[in-house]
Amino acid sequence: GMAEFNEVFEPLKKSTNQKKYSTTSNDTSQRSAAHSRKIHIRAARRKKDRCFHYLAGVLHCYNVFLLVLGSGVVGSGIWLLVKDYNARELSALFNIFHLEYMAYFLTCGGGAVFVLAFCGCCGTMKKEKFVLGFYGGVLILVLLLLVGGSVMGFMLKGKLDEDIKLHFIRTLEVQYGVDTSKNPENNLITDAWDAMQRTLKCCGAYGDQDSLTSWAFYRNTDWYVKRPTHIMYPFVPKSCCVPGKNEYDCQGIRNEFNGYPVKPPPPARGTIQNPNLYQEGCYDKAIEYIKQHSLYITLACAIVPILLLVGIIVSCYMCCTVKNDDDEDDDEEENEAHV
Repeated sequence: GMAEFNEVFEPLKKSTNQKKYSTTSNDTSQRSAAHSRKIHIRAARRKKDRCFHYLAGVLHCYNVFLLVLGSGVVGSGIWLLVKDYNARELSALFNIFHLEYMAYFLTCGGGAVFVLAFCGCCGTMKKEKFVLGFYGGVLILVLLLLVGGSVMGFMLKGKLDEDIKLHFIRTLEVQYGVDTSKNPENNLITDAWDAMQRTLKCCGAYGDQDSLTSWAFYRNTDWYVKRPTHIMYPFVPKSCCVPGKNEYDCQGIRNEFNGYPVKPPPPARGTIQNPNLYQEGCYDKAIEYIKQHSLYITLACAIVPILLLVGIIVSCYMCCTVKNDDDEDDDEEENEAHV
């Protein structure tokens, strides 16, 4: 009976032992796969960390460069607004405000760079997703500001092709030196003409030294015509005089100088050349001046955004990397809990 019992239950015992061995083998293989996955994840994490630290160093250097660049940009914008013969005065003379707006764009864009540099340093050191995202967002805002300044520059170039000479002449004819203490606009126009004539070394509206529309145009302006009849001089303002020269002869004080500006054009025989007086008109020089400065600003507003794109790409990548690392931490904790 015992032999028959063993013959019946021996196959069942072998089957049970085989199942136990199979279960143990499966558990071992699962643990091995999980361990391999952890090693792979940690290796990838170390590789990402090295890449992140490398990019963080690049971004730190970029922020230093951005700080210097921003200082130059904001300095240029302020200089255009406050210097002698500035953007505001130019806008008043030519009735075009694009150069003034470009200066404001530069100043605002450069000021935002200081915020960018600070946020960039904090974000890369602390790995803060919000700060890195804010950094990239403000970079995009500054980029848009500078692109706007560049567009203004191209618009200004087109505006200069239109007929603005009449407005230019009109400001000199009816606003220069008239009621400047009570009329702020006339005061601005007067300061603008004086600054332009000193800066560009010119006098009057346009034309050469023998033209009736250059220095001699002052005889037709309200500044000259509306004086009491017995006051004949000065014939031109002090801003038409060469610095360090004789202002009396330059302005024709007491009618003593035998030449311009006491003698009107065309020059008569025996007329003496006046080395104390700027004699060419200002219009052509002013247009060239505006084109030159607007070109510099347009180039700056066009090149700087290309440099800002580097910071935008790096900061966005770092922001996504920080986010992915957090997600991977959660996934790893969940896998460990299941195991």
